[in-house]
Amino acid sequence: MKVLVVDDDANVRKGLATFLGLSGHGATAVGGLEAARKALAGNSRGGGEEAFGAALVDVFIGDENGAELLEWIAAEGIELQVIMMSGRGSIQDAVAAVRKGAYDFLEKPLDTERLLGLLRNIERESAARRRLDAFRGGWLAEHVYMEEGGALAAVFESARRAAASPLSILVTGPTGSGKELMARWIHLCSPRSQGPFVAVNCAAIPPELAASSFFGSRKGAYTGAESDRQGYFEAASGGTLFLDEVGEIAAPLQASLLRAVEAGEIQPVGSDSTRKVDLRIVAATNRELAAESDAGRFRADLYWRLAQTTLALPPLSERRPEIRGLARFLAAPIRAGMGRAAPELGEGALAYLEARPWPGNVRELRAFIERALWLAPEGALLGAADFEALDGPRSASAAPMTGLAEAKEAFERAYVARVLEEAGGSVARAAERLGLLPNNLSRKLKELGLR
Repeated sequence: MKVLVVDDDANVRKGLATFLGLSGHGATAVGGLEAARKALAGNSRGGGEEAFGAALVDVFIGDENGAELLEWIAAEGIELQVIMMSGRGSIQDAVAAVRKGAYDFLEKPLDTERLLGLLRNIERESAARRRLDAFRGGWLAEHVYMEEGGALAAVFESARRAAASPLSILVTGPTGSGKELMARWIHLCSPRSQGPFVAVNCAAIPPELAASSFFGSRKGAYTGAESDRQGYFEAASGGTLFLDEVGEIAAPLQASLLRAVEAGEIQPVGSDSTRKVDLRIVAATNRELAAESDAGRFRADLYWRLAQTTLALPPLSERRPEIRGLARFLAAPIRAGMGRAAPELGEGALAYLEARPWPGNVRELRAFIERALWLAPEGALLGAADFEALDGPRSASAAPMTGLAEAKEAFERAYVARVLEEAGGSVARAAERLGLLPNNLSRKLKELGLR
């Protein structure tokens, strides 16, 4: 592991660099904070193997205070463990350094065995973080499709940052936009990722069973309670409780839910005592909970407690440039599980999917693609006509495009793709059918993003 040594005493710098080198660590030694910032510039750019894994920083560096480097590291978002050291240290100095983000504090002359032990711990923790980051990245690539710079990517990045906090998170978005996937991503990115993830559909719980479902019950608490029952809060303790469709919770239960969230304790039905629970709440809704709160249909105090941070998932209509890639992403596991010469999505099919409104969002798109693939002949190349036939008469209530210009462009793209497909991919034959010169059609294809 590469270690940065920051000390204004040249003898200390030389001695530590030599000792660390003999102990199997690469060491770079500098005499001031400005030189330390320059050395750490590679870490801020994600320097990989060239990045420093730890830093040994003296508290008193000439007229400078080494703790300022801790503040700079935090402000720059640099991943680095800092061990502060001083020959004039005190308990107060150690506590202050750790509160500012230091990994530990060592008094000079340094206890070298303790120093090596701290560096070993840092290496183990760093390796564990890399494995966890790789797992998170793999999970995200398997379950979510989003393009860099797109509307969804920005929300997932905000979720990753919010997950590191202890705040309750409210995820909003239309039906089928992926609210449970977002909740699972928050759980994976949180310090509670090793704990349980318990998902609850609040709309599916009968009102008469809501209290025992959330908080548990004791044997004999009600007719049919033949044994103790663990509730959702207790089951999720140490991890994350996901309350889907939280706006459907009945008013009488909202007060009990607020107490459980605020006090971190529950009282099972039929019990005289309370139990402590330690969990993170992620709630989701397709309702406007702020408006529901203003109208008195949802407790305002519960709303503010659940919505300490709010993440809004975009509808598929705001992700239209991603629909082609998303369609391929959704089709891949379906085709892989078909066990035969699976049909493929042709250019005309992708253009049709891109143009079609999706009031049910990603869930509707997945179901539509799955139905088309399973009903198609083996090895077929699906085109726009296949999806048109499958779609049938379109509902008058289908969600409209965002504007007339977009609707025109989407229709043109789908129509041209279908003609090109029926012409066997020949630009000349397609141009003849469309009443265009081949060169003009080639330019049109580029404008519409068609091949």
